Amino acid sequence: MADDLLPDIRRFQTTLAERYAAYPPLDSVGLTEARRIAEAVRAPLTEGGPAMVQTEEHRIDTGLAGHGSLRLRLYRPDNNTPLPALLYLHGGGWVFFSLDTHDRLMRELAQRAGRVVIGIDYALSPEARFPVALEQTVAAWRWAQAQAAVLGLDAGRIALGGDSAGANLALAAALLLRDRHGAAPDAMLLNYGVYSDDDDSESFSRFDGPGYTLGRDEMRFFWRQYLGEAAGRHEPLAMPLHAALQGLPRACLVVAECDVLRDGSLALAERLGAAGVDVTLQRHPGATHSFLEAVSWSPTAANALAQAGAWLRAGAPA
Repeated sequence: MADDLLPDIRRFQTTLAERYAAYPPLDSVGLTEARRIAEAVRAPLTEGGPAMVQTEEHRIDTGLAGHGSLRLRLYRPDNNTPLPALLYLHGGGWVFFSLDTHDRLMRELAQRAGRVVIGIDYALSPEARFPVALEQTVAAWRWAQAQAAVLGLDAGRIALGGDSAGANLALAAALLLRDRHGAAPDAMLLNYGVYSDDDDSESFSRFDGPGYTLGRDEMRFFWRQYLGEAAGRHEPLAMPLHAALQGLPRACLVVAECDVLRDGSLALAERLGAAGVDVTLQRHPGATHSFLEAVSWSPTAANALAQAGAWLRAGAPA
């Protein structure tokens, strides 16, 4: 039977599986140890890549009780000012990963898009459940806009983006900015995101299993950690596929065809288009969830990042 993953993506999937196999199963250890293992497995993926002219960290006060202090990491690809920006949220099911696991990916996006990328070190679940990370994201975007002159940013071109759970937060933050503040990012880059807890789709049936990077049981675990056991299915800021999407900025959805979350992205693209949003769908056959992290050896990932960077650049004023 032919493999439906491209060879470079199959290498990514098997490499991750082999690295995780060197440790105890994550569900057999505590959450702190599971996070440490996940960081160690991902660490080699961050090596190499573009050099930034400046990388610096900031701490801001979000005003949230118990979660007021928020760490941000800024990646500046060149010395031109002002530069547009992209606030980026890492994936990991709201439970795992960090600025460090996504360091290479954020540097790649900064270089390819010609934007200052601002990584958001949002609070993880279950210690900080919905809507803490979402509120932190909104606070970070408003800080970047308010401090644009100091940071050398174009205040009118500050985008939101993320992968997996981070894409969920990026889209939900755009909704909250629209509804609460009458503000909007200039674009949304949504990489293989999760937008509802519907797992009855064809893609969940087809790509659930050890041969792929993400599965149904894992996603159900993530939703429980993020929302708690008693959460309803139709909170639009948690599950933005159910939200009113009119008035959002242009969006690019990067879709891995061999991903349980594929059909959710396709449904979101259809709903965005019906709401009058300018939406671009970038579909990548033979790719699985998280494939952009394989950029150090994967032509498929490199090509996808080039397309995403070009899309962000295309919004530049003439």
